[in-house]
Amino acid sequence: MTAPYLKPLPQISEENRPFWDGLSAREFRGPRCRSCGQFGWVPYPACRNCFSTDIEWVPLSGRGVIYSYSIVHRGPAAFAGDVPYVVVMVELDEQPQPMIVLGQLDDCPLDQVRVGLPVSVTFHDIPGEDVTLYRFSPSAPVGSTGGG
Repeated sequence: MTAPYLKPLPQISEENRPFWDGLSAREFRGPRCRSCGQFGWVPYPACRNCFSTDIEWVPLSGRGVIYSYSIVHRGPAAFAGDVPYVVVMVELDEQPQPMIVLGQLDDCPLDQVRVGLPVSVTFHDIPGEDVTLYRFSPSAPVGSTGGG
């Protein structure tokens, strides 16, 4: 029997359901305005650029670079066993405008985390739950020492 998942789970609503359904299908999706093409994050009812309510969910690459990061040494109680861990702001490759997404970084030694590090989305099914979460991992292997 699998141990229960004790960390917070997302609050899935009609507004954000296309995102979570995408993750379950191994697809990283984002909202885009059909009128002007503007991407946005997080889900929103109207375009922040032209105020159109004609929003569609489109597949995104899930690739980008670390824009900023924080190494968490004391986090919420549910994550106490994970410290230290890295929370990243990732600038996705989608253009013409930058799209910044927040997530956790896996598979990277703390001394190798840096702004500009190329990363990709990874998908994580939660046993016993009908939800898939995402994280980021370096796009290429990184070592445990040296700069990059």
